[in-house]
Amino acid sequence: MKFISYIVIACLLLLTACTSPTNGAGPQLKAQAPIIGPGIEGTLKATQTENGFVWVAVELKGDPKILTPGLHGVHIHETGACEAGTEKPFSSAGGHFDPGPFGSSKPVEKNHPYHLGDLPNIKINPLGQGRLEAFVSSVSLSDSPTSLFDGDGSAVIVHKLQDQKKAGGTADEAGGGRLACGAIAKAN
Repeated sequence: MKFISYIVIACLLLLTACTSPTNGAGPQLKAQAPIIGPGIEGTLKATQTENGFVWVAVELKGDPKILTPGLHGVHIHETGACEAGTEKPFSSAGGHFDPGPFGSSKPVEKNHPYHLGDLPNIKINPLGQGRLEAFVSSVSLSDSPTSLFDGDGSAVIVHKLQDQKKAGGTADEAGGGRLACGAIAKAN
């Protein structure tokens, strides 16, 4: 099993080495977001690669009583606003990011688990820390219909529960309540 893990790591390193972010054609497109919530802090960093993929890294740390050990859903949401609110925290971020011919993803059940903003779950350790890295082809940092920098921006949300990736799943099966949020902005 370790051998297979080494092969996967080697393939990812080769893929990373072969995906030059700029091809000498201009500046590298990057994004970032400080992620905050009660008892939680972290960052999202993203880089557009030459082949159209976006590399996304999310790092989190928090009080393990709030950011509990185990899996938590991480999604890009449709609006770049992170007002904490009291009744429904971070509801200003809207629904899952899912532009296109089917429009907004409200309610979450409409197109789940196929929203363009769906990211893999993040695994939080017993100390309340976790890191997620993924290459995604569903979003863009450049001018396009799937750009995270549309008229009202976008945000990253960390959910209370894991995203179970069920077709037609309920809001709870898509991660449940919102623990933390970060408005995504262009970075240098």
